Amino acid sequence: MPWSGVSCWCQGVAGCLTLLQCWIYEYFPGFRPSHFEPPVVGPDEAWASRWIGQPATGSVADPSVRLAFYRRALDSLTPSDVCWTPFHQRPHQAVRRSLYTGVIRFADIGEFYDPARCLRQFGYRQMVPPPPSRPQRADRPEAPGGYVIRIPESFDAAWDALLSHMVHIDMYSQPWRRYPYETTVDYLDLFVAHSHCRVLQDDGDADRLVDSAAVRFDH
Repeated sequence: MPWSGVSCWCQGVAGCLTLLQCWIYEYFPGFRPSHFEPPVVGPDEAWASRWIGQPATGSVADPSVRLAFYRRALDSLTPSDVCWTPFHQRPHQAVRRSLYTGVIRFADIGEFYDPARCLRQFGYRQMVPPPPSRPQRADRPEAPGGYVIRIPESFDAAWDALLSHMVHIDMYSQPWRRYPYETTVDYLDLFVAHSHCRVLQDDGDADRLVDSAAVRFDH
């Protein structure tokens, strides 16, 4: 069946941006609102309620300056600056379906999801993941903004057959990681070879950098 997907040409984000912002605060403490300590939430409260919207104070109005600052902040992050398991030390024990591997679909939008590619977020040492799943066919229209993929019908039923479509996390449990961001050596080689290790790529962006005192995280 044909499904739509997203692409790098998209210039907007749809959905609940508040939840996305809360996700950023949890995983990247350095981007949290200044001078704000999130309260402890009760068992029946939404986790996102830890974060209260605050008006921007002392922020730089020029969007390009703010963008340059955030790019610099991202490039300055170290592995220890990331909270790898903010919600649970073993998230899959609390939400078993998070180990599902396959296509996640909403209406006619589908994206491949594979927990083996982010094992550190499950409390395990990151190893080289298996090759990603591939659609039967993918077509990119002339107009940028998306593409159309065709996948086997069996992929559409995978969500309802969890036991046969999930990552077996036990194979990653030994040895236990010694620190939250531990990886195997071969994974780092793969990451450097196939990932964008830095956001800033040219001197034009570097000319726009500003000191952290000029841009506030209160927004």
